[in-house]
Amino acid sequence: MTTSTPVTAGKFTEDTIHISDIFRILRKYGLYLLGMMILGGTLAAIYAKFQTKQYDAVALVHLDQHNSISLGSAGGASDEYQLKMQTQILGFQSPHIALLTMQRLNLQNHPLFSGPGQHDLNNPMQRDNLVNRFLGSLSVTQLPRTELLSIRFRSQSPALAASVVNTLVDVYLEESFQQRYRSTKDITGYLTAQTDVLKGKIQAEQNDLLNEEAKLGILSQGTFAESSLLVNETTGLLSERVRVQADRYLAEAEYQDMINHPEASIPQDIPGASGMAAMLSQLAQAQAQVAALEDRYGPNYPPLQQARAQVASLRKSLDELRHKAESAAAENLERSKKAEQSITDRLLALQKEAQGRTPDTVHYEILKSQYVSDQTLYNVLLSAMGTGAIQAGMRSQELNRFNLAEVPGIVAYPNVRADTLAGAAAGLLIALVIVGVILINSDTVQTVNHIEESLPLPILASVPEYKEDLAAMRISDDVLPLVTLLAPRSAGTEAYRLLRTAITLMPVSQKHRVISISSCGPGEGKSTTSLNLAVVLATQAKRVLLIDADLRKPTIAQRLKLPPTDQPGLSRYLSDATVQPEECVQRVPEVAGLDVIPVQEVPPFPSELLGQGRLEDLLSWARDHYDYVLIDTPPVLLVTDALIIATHCDTLLVVVRIGVAQKRALRRIRQDLAKYPDKQTGIVVNALPHADTYYGGYGNYRKYYGKGYGSGSSYYGSGYGGGYISSIKKK
Repeated sequence: MTTSTPVTAGKFTEDTIHISDIFRILRKYGLYLLGMMILGGTLAAIYAKFQTKQYDAVALVHLDQHNSISLGSAGGASDEYQLKMQTQILGFQSPHIALLTMQRLNLQNHPLFSGPGQHDLNNPMQRDNLVNRFLGSLSVTQLPRTELLSIRFRSQSPALAASVVNTLVDVYLEESFQQRYRSTKDITGYLTAQTDVLKGKIQAEQNDLLNEEAKLGILSQGTFAESSLLVNETTGLLSERVRVQADRYLAEAEYQDMINHPEASIPQDIPGASGMAAMLSQLAQAQAQVAALEDRYGPNYPPLQQARAQVASLRKSLDELRHKAESAAAENLERSKKAEQSITDRLLALQKEAQGRTPDTVHYEILKSQYVSDQTLYNVLLSAMGTGAIQAGMRSQELNRFNLAEVPGIVAYPNVRADTLAGAAAGLLIALVIVGVILINSDTVQTVNHIEESLPLPILASVPEYKEDLAAMRISDDVLPLVTLLAPRSAGTEAYRLLRTAITLMPVSQKHRVISISSCGPGEGKSTTSLNLAVVLATQAKRVLLIDADLRKPTIAQRLKLPPTDQPGLSRYLSDATVQPEECVQRVPEVAGLDVIPVQEVPPFPSELLGQGRLEDLLSWARDHYDYVLIDTPPVLLVTDALIIATHCDTLLVVVRIGVAQKRALRRIRQDLAKYPDKQTGIVVNALPHADTYYGGYGNYRKYYGKGYGSGSSYYGSGYGGGYISSIKKK
């Protein structure tokens, strides 16, 4: 009856990634990862070595936030300052400033900037290419936690880099001043024209007032109750008209400035001004990215098209915002005009009412209030223009040159060390991605959990890797390379003892049992398992027969270093009816109680020989003469020999090697083993990493088991291990 072991308990824990899994991956792919790191670093270093040396010149500009007086605002807030800082960065990186700088330095004909040949800035294509190259070498950033802007330009020539930076700052400061001057001049001109008109009106009102005083006599004024009400209302309306007219003048000044100077900044009291400043900052960054990509990779670089599309989208959104801001300014102006017209209409109505039903003194009082209000408005405008409040509100924040750019002496690009580290990191990252893809798509068994999922059979033993133990105990080539003989106190030997115990505890109907040992494919350690299991079974004073039934690729005789002989083997016994079983048996002198039937000749048709019936006779004879019969069979999925032999066995063992066995092969062998429901079946896990074994619970398993393999003070006594090693040393 086939037995199975539930694997649901603790499944979630087993599915998680452990440190041992990482160590196993690093151990398996470590050289590959290291090689990719070295390759990436080497290629990056070679690339950097052959790059043209470039230098960075840096100038600093101070932007004073306390020098800003925005029209209609109470003061410069921190967020407003940051938006204006971004606006200045955009201005330094604008194509117009770049073009003026190139023209002033004649960069279009400088070979270190534009390359060989002459270039014409009047040609739109050549001009745009040179501007993009210039902006790609320019970097404008705000130094953290300061009011300083860093203007950086990179060039092959240190002197050219310093000259470009200093000239760029000069050009920008001049253009900024000219822009402020033009804007202030237009607004001042408009307000001057309005004050001139207002001045003429005041003079006419003054003449009318003098005529009324002459006619009435300045000391003969008197008013009635009804006329006092008209005078009071008229006086209040005139005071309100002063405020409304001042607002209308300022609103019209702002609107005219936005229409006549589209490049000027929008006043903060206009809705959408803060949003436009933020979008201007994004546009500056996108334009700088386009310039850098085109300068580095050329105009046909695919990501450059996406960056250009982003710039076009930002420009479209910026135009829409500016149109909305202009509409808002126009609406603000229209509201001011309507408020002013409403007050004017009411004043005209009061004047008509006063002329119809009040005496001349009322007309005089109204005329005097009109004169006083116009005089007050005139003084307000003169005061604003005289103190420079409007000019200050229309200008940008104050820029001051902090220091000139010096000729650099240190190479800024390439940085061989940084490029090498970056190349190594990139190589490691690429290697990790490749390894991850390999592991995700790999069908190789890496853990015991993979085996349990693919082949749900009891795991009788997990044999750890013991190559180090075996290599340490090898004395000469004459020694049999079996861990159970060379290192009887090692973890590998203990694993085979656990396998022996599991087989002994299996319930069987016969006293003497026949065990078949196979695997899914080659190289999984079935022959090694057969040999070591035979050794540990023989040490219990049991008679053990090991049959090499791999008629296609026999290895038992070679592994046991049996001398050449004319004695028949398994293939001759199966093909010759006159050969008796005892004639094929050879003793293993190093292990008492262990006999072997090797394969002396490889037959042409192994499967046919195994199916002729002589194998059953051999196993029947072996049951009568031995306690255990172990059969080393070929891989199950390669040939049918193992399945033919399985029909005559009591126990079927499948050796699965970690890192070699395939999951699909285990699923396939599960179907084949299902044909033998009356057989005891189990799995032997081979080459399990030490970190995944239960021996890891003891820390260093070598310290736990000791290093006195086979010595007289062995935990297991002098036994076979010590006798075998001692006899080899004597020889």
